[in-house]
Amino acid sequence: MCLAKWTQVTIQLQTGHTHSCHHPKTHKVPLKELDRNPSALHNTKFKKQRRKEMLNGARPKECDYCWNVEDSSDRFSDRVFKSQESWSLPHFDEITKLDWREDFNPRYVEVAFSNACNFKCSYCAPAYSTEWFQEIEKHGGYPTTDQFNDFKYNKFEDKMPIPVRDVNPYKDAFWKWWPDLYHDLHTFRITGGEPLLAPDTFKVLDYIIDHPNPNKNLQFAV
Repeated sequence: MCLAKWTQVTIQLQTGHTHSCHHPKTHKVPLKELDRNPSALHNTKFKKQRRKEMLNGARPKECDYCWNVEDSSDRFSDRVFKSQESWSLPHFDEITKLDWREDFNPRYVEVAFSNACNFKCSYCAPAYSTEWFQEIEKHGGYPTTDQFNDFKYNKFEDKMPIPVRDVNPYKDAFWKWWPDLYHDLHTFRITGGEPLLAPDTFKVLDYIIDHPNPNKNLQFAV
């Protein structure tokens, strides 16, 4: 059991990808799910199947990192630490009694509104930086072993970013979900790209000013 599958999420609105932990790969949010339910940015059918496995005492395959740590040593794995976070542990009883089909608003949300960025950090990639994207578009991918910076990789992973000025259905879904999500938030972290280059960042700030709540944490990854 890991509460992060319910209480925590990272959403890449520029690629339409989501996950609740940095160990499993992200997965694409199907647009058909968003048509019916904007909270599918977190509550995808794929993730609900993993929740079902956990509630039934099974070990989801994508969570092997933690199981391997626990099976090969006497150490606690990240699933224990994530479940003990202040935004997770208070909801343990509620979550263990939930039907796996039910939606759950995450308490810790990290979101990237776009990949707009003026930097080309060596550890980054086209999906997270427009400067990276433009360089790879012009010169091609760097000849690294994993080739994560090449467009071929991004296309294979279905992570080609939606251009900043294009209509973005994932972003539209986020703003439909936002008023309900905001009510339950513990921590909201804006990443990118560069958060301060995204107009949506200032839309968030305006909303917070109009709907103040001193018990919520706001963070920026710049």
